[in-house]
Amino acid sequence: MKAQNNTTRKYIRAWSIKRPILSLCVGFACLVSSCESFLDQQPISDLSSDKFWLTADDAKLGMAGIYSSIQSVFSSNYILWGDARSDNFTFSGTGEAQINYSINAVTSTMAGTSWAEIYKTIQRSNLAIKYLPTINLPATERDHYLAQAYAIRAYMYFFIVRLWGDAPIWVEPYEDINAEPNRPRSPAEQIVQDVILPDLQRALQIVDPGVNTVVEVNIGGMLAMLTDVYMWLHNYQGALDASERLIGLDRYRLATGEEWKDMFLSPANSRGNIWSLSWNFLQDGPDGTSRQIGAGNLDPLYVMDPAVVERFHSDPKDIRTKLTFDSLVFANAATPNARSKRLGKFAVRNADGTFQYPQTSQSEYKLTMYRYADILLLRAEALNRSNDKLGAFALLNEVRAAVGLDPLDESEYASEDEVEKIILNERQLELFAEGRRWFDLVRTGRAMNVMDSIIRERQGALEITVTGFTDARRTLLPIHRNVLINNPVLVQNEPYSF
Repeated sequence: MKAQNNTTRKYIRAWSIKRPILSLCVGFACLVSSCESFLDQQPISDLSSDKFWLTADDAKLGMAGIYSSIQSVFSSNYILWGDARSDNFTFSGTGEAQINYSINAVTSTMAGTSWAEIYKTIQRSNLAIKYLPTINLPATERDHYLAQAYAIRAYMYFFIVRLWGDAPIWVEPYEDINAEPNRPRSPAEQIVQDVILPDLQRALQIVDPGVNTVVEVNIGGMLAMLTDVYMWLHNYQGALDASERLIGLDRYRLATGEEWKDMFLSPANSRGNIWSLSWNFLQDGPDGTSRQIGAGNLDPLYVMDPAVVERFHSDPKDIRTKLTFDSLVFANAATPNARSKRLGKFAVRNADGTFQYPQTSQSEYKLTMYRYADILLLRAEALNRSNDKLGAFALLNEVRAAVGLDPLDESEYASEDEVEKIILNERQLELFAEGRRWFDLVRTGRAMNVMDSIIRERQGALEITVTGFTDARRTLLPIHRNVLINNPVLVQNEPYSF
């Protein structure tokens, strides 16, 4: 009986990788071809590789499946991974999960600690990388699809490395049910050097430079990603080279005035966007995004930390304040409980300063993956760490000017550390609720220093034991218990329990 259970478990593990190979969201597929052509086709999840990846239509559907999978990855995790553990947000109610994220007491059974959806996306990318070269397509079109598959695989592994550290490496599709589905974790450094960087370099070699579709990972998105990876590695020259290539495309500019809001409502119409991901409740569920951002009938799980609210209000010339949240309600509320809880950054703003928050079932968001201001500020960081203080402030002040702020005087900041801090402060407001803040704190080694006192204050308000944030190992997430059960050769991140 035990042997039979082990066999069954192995089948489940393997099928959990194999099953989503080609399952698609038809709504998303309609973006890349006509809906009618899909309705009469056999469900793609029922097709094996010997029946799929044969035609040009298969290539389109396969790529749509990859993007649909990315939507699943970020449906619940966009804010959870990059903001919930930071000083951007604090818990809204009494839910255990939201409280635990806010005090960095995450456990292995909580949402957001499973990498299963990421590996599904990697599996789909692996299939595309293997089979696209076998399809009769124009070389430019085929290579552009391949470039996206390589870049997306790199992007998924980049999240894995930053969130969990070491992880299993899969660079070929799992297709044989008799093959061993369990792999141990490989060092994060190996994943970066053997997968992420080679994938991005390969993508940049074959991408079609003429394509500039904002909902695809085009050449700009790949260079933005490469800049981000090099900054994570503290390879400042690599980041400067990649960001210089991106700037040299001459496609992007900083959004000013009301155009700043267009980046989150109609990204294709704003040159401030590099890559955006569309999310729609009806097409791209299960819903998680509305629970993070809030809806007309739903308070979000997390609300803005009061200190961030004060920072947004520190300069009345900053256009981001009124475009990011209901700043008038925040400013005038007599008590914290009276303030608006919903984030208006991704919603239409009314003339009176309020926002049109859609009901949950009508929720639709344009989630920014990369935009120009993000890369300019990363480049400013790299310049600062490369002994070019004037160059760093030139970019920092360029971003500030776009949102109505006065320039900062570089002579008032003596050390590289002080300059980096002021750049990070600008990133916090500019990229608020775009999944950047936590990674910025970890990347620059500031997570514990910034969050320790904040977590202590939150723990005190909850009347629980005050421990703060003193264990650097907790910058990583635990591996979800179900992942550990399905792959018994994995070892849990310390100091987390099973």
